[in-house]
Amino acid sequence: MTKIGIIIGSIREEAESARIGKVVEKQLKLLERPVEVDVFSLRDLNVPLWTEDKWEKESQMVADWRPISERLKACKGFVVISPEWAGMVPAHLKNFLLMCDGGELAHKPAQIVGVSSGMGGAYPVAELRMSGYKNNFITWLPDHIILRHVTKLFVDSVPSDLDQELLKRFQYSLRFLVETAIVMEDVRDRCQDLKTYKNGM
Repeated sequence: MTKIGIIIGSIREEAESARIGKVVEKQLKLLERPVEVDVFSLRDLNVPLWTEDKWEKESQMVADWRPISERLKACKGFVVISPEWAGMVPAHLKNFLLMCDGGELAHKPAQIVGVSSGMGGAYPVAELRMSGYKNNFITWLPDHIILRHVTKLFVDSVPSDLDQELLKRFQYSLRFLVETAIVMEDVRDRCQDLKTYKNGM
């Protein structure tokens, strides 16, 4: 069974990103391939703020991070749900990606989902693609999903026409994610060398 991690990039108590995470989880479980899901909600995780202590194997930071790291390593692919805050990826999501320098995400496919309460959502996609991968080596899929006016999406018991179109898009993208995750596992086993090439250029 392929394990997919859903990383929810909001720490708000009533987060639309968390609600969309549940939609994504349901869609993953509807795929023809059997999928196990692990949800990483940054509101609930005790992710330390990165400092140079991360480089010290016996530091408290490394000890605090280890349980999260092991869960991430067990995943074969990811869905990263990022709200747009003031036109940016939230700082705690960038910190989370910075913490993942031990191969947790390395050369694993990831689907970006941008979330906006208005007409935004594109800036987090661009920011993650530009700088959200360098030393963690996460592999963003070419396709992404942007959910604009998200508070109006997936809220009715009978899906609207737009809901149905977006769910079809999710099915397409998530199927691609899972199939890529299966193929990439063999590629990682044969090619990955994080000891020699620990940092991106």
